[in-house]
Amino acid sequence: MGLFQLQPLDKNAETAIDGIISCDNYNRTRQFAIILFLANLIFLMIDFNNRAKGLWAISDGYYYVFYSHIVLGFVTLMSILVTYKVTAHSTSEITLFHKLYVILFAFFALNYSAVISGWVSLEINRPNNVYLIACYSVAILYNLKSKIAAFLYGLSCINFMICLTISQEDPYLSFGHYLDVFLLVVIAYFLSTVLLKYKLRNLLQNHYLEDLVLERTREMQVANDLLKKEIIERKRTESEMARLEKLNLIGEMAASISHEVRNPMTTVKGFLQLLKDKQGSRDKEFFNIMIEELDRANSILTEFLSITRNKPTALECHNINDIVISTLPLLQADAQNNDKLLNAELNDVSDLQLDVQEIRQLLLNLVRNGFEAMSSGGQVSIRTYSSNGEVVLVVSDEGTGIEEIVLKKLGTPFYTTKEKGTGLGLAVCYGIVSRHNGRISVETSPSGSTFYVYFKLDDRN
Repeated sequence: MGLFQLQPLDKNAETAIDGIISCDNYNRTRQFAIILFLANLIFLMIDFNNRAKGLWAISDGYYYVFYSHIVLGFVTLMSILVTYKVTAHSTSEITLFHKLYVILFAFFALNYSAVISGWVSLEINRPNNVYLIACYSVAILYNLKSKIAAFLYGLSCINFMICLTISQEDPYLSFGHYLDVFLLVVIAYFLSTVLLKYKLRNLLQNHYLEDLVLERTREMQVANDLLKKEIIERKRTESEMARLEKLNLIGEMAASISHEVRNPMTTVKGFLQLLKDKQGSRDKEFFNIMIEELDRANSILTEFLSITRNKPTALECHNINDIVISTLPLLQADAQNNDKLLNAELNDVSDLQLDVQEIRQLLLNLVRNGFEAMSSGGQVSIRTYSSNGEVVLVVSDEGTGIEEIVLKKLGTPFYTTKEKGTGLGLAVCYGIVSRHNGRISVETSPSGSTFYVYFKLDDRN
């Protein structure tokens, strides 16, 4: 990139950079005014010293110098008061007034120094250093646009030449001053332009650097969010895989020993029934207890078998609402027996590939768990709806909620908080949902628990 070559500016970058430059110019105006005001106090002390020496009586030029210092002090003091009254701490506070104020103060500084150097200083045979200092000060302190800088320097140069023409009678000396002032203005304008280009380039580089940092920060934030989601999903998957491995192991065990255990149990039950009929009434009670315990063991084996993932599933196209409706009479009977309430809210949902018997068992297990979690008068609600390409079955109760330590172990075989529970009910539910390629999520609070069962819609639906 060349010395004066800049990258193209978009609208937002141009507005932002213009605001920064305008804010800097305005704040520097205050500093410039303070410096001039303090310097002017020294000038006034020198003026009074010259008066004490009697120089005012020698030349009227000393009067003019004193009056010019009075004007300078008044203008700079007013400028200081204005800048403290109308502040600009950030680019968002910059208005047209701030920009015009900077231009007017630069205009005053250049033309005031032009009058001093072109007219007043020559009255007392002093060089025109004031105009030189003013031109370089404005070029260094302010970052003015090229057209504005050209206007200010050009107008002050004309003013200087007019004052010089009035005060200087020798045309040869006037020509030398004209040439000096013209070169001074050209050099000051060139310096102002160069400094403005450097300022713009630095601000533009900072602007694009900030945009780049923000863009990279956003990309890193997105990557970090994705990584968090991936870690959470991986942990959930690992937990699910560990649970499924346990279920698979239990299923394999169930498949291998169930028939071997059931056969002798059936034989023992048959002989107990025969012996019961031959015993007296006093011993029949014990035989009934033994037969009931065998039936209980058989029911546990039945649930145990239903956990296995290798269990064949007869999937057919059904609507889950039809399954809920067909199961409602049984659920209503359970509700009445347990002095509980049952409510069903079934919305239109798409058909799914389901095993009717397994979905019915899933529903029975979830609803009965809800009944057992509530006291008398509580209500279990069943709801169905569609969401994000899934059919959702919701079963909620009004119990006391599930503790955090229990929530983490839901679906673990043989883990139960019930006195007479087997710990297989929810394990069966998780196995059924897994065979249907679904998922279960749980929300719990002191006012109740809600089980969400999600079934993915077939792409053909």
